Amino acid sequence: MTIKEIQSKLLFLNAKGFVSTKRKGPTGIGHTLEQELNLTETNLAIPDIGGRIELKASRKASNSMVTLFTFNRAVWNIDQKEIIEKYGYTDNNGRKSLYSTIFHGINNPQDLQIEVEKSNNKVYLKHQTGVRLATWSIFTIVGKFISKLDKLIIVFADTRINELTNKEEFHYNQAYLLEKPSPDNFLEAFTNSIIAIDVRMHLKENDKVRNHGTGFRIKETQIPSLYGKRRKIM
Repeated sequence: MTIKEIQSKLLFLNAKGFVSTKRKGPTGIGHTLEQELNLTETNLAIPDIGGRIELKASRKASNSMVTLFTFNRAVWNIDQKEIIEKYGYTDNNGRKSLYSTIFHGINNPQDLQIEVEKSNNKVYLKHQTGVRLATWSIFTIVGKFISKLDKLIIVFADTRINELTNKEEFHYNQAYLLEKPSPDNFLEAFTNSIIAIDVRMHLKENDKVRNHGTGFRIKETQIPSLYGKRRKIM
C-alpha cells in the first residue's frame, strides 16, 4: 500500500462523518480505524516510504498518556533497593514501593524531579536534595524510540456518544505521517513537561526488587512534537 492509497482511504473515511465504535473501551478508536481501513494489523508496508510504519489513532480531546517505551538498563546511579527504602512509601499491600510519575518542573509527592542537561544531552532523575538517582543519554532514549516508532501515521478523531445507542462514535478527520524522531525535540519535550518518567518498582517479600520497567510516557496528542519531519496527509 502506498501513501496515496492510504490518503485515499482516509479521505473516504473522513467523508463518512461519525462512525460507531466496533469495540468498547479506550482501544475502540484504533480497532475501528483498522476495520474501516480493512487492515488486519497496526503496521503497514509502504514502499514509497520504506520499511514498515506503525499506525495509531487518538481522540483529539484525550488527556490520556501512553508509554513510548521502558528503559532501565545501566541507568541507576544508586542501588534500586536503596532508592525504594529511602524515597519510597508503604503501599496498600504493606510493601515498600515507589510508583511515581515525574514531570519536569512539577511538584512530585515523593519529591522526585527531572533534570535536563542540554550541554551533555543527558536527562536525570533526581531527588529535590540534588541526589541523582538515574541518568539517561538522550541519544540512547531516541535510539530506543526509533527502534519502536521510527515512522508513524497518527490519525486524530473527534468523538461523541450517540444518544440512541449510547455508543462512542468517531470522526477521523486529521492525519500525519511522522518521520525522523529528533533528539532536540525529545529534550524540549522533557523541559516543557510533555514527557514524563514513570518509576514502577517495589520490594518483594524476599526483600528483592521487582521493577516493572521505568516508562517514558507522553500524551497521545503530543506525539507529533517528537518528530523532525511531520507531513499532513489528511
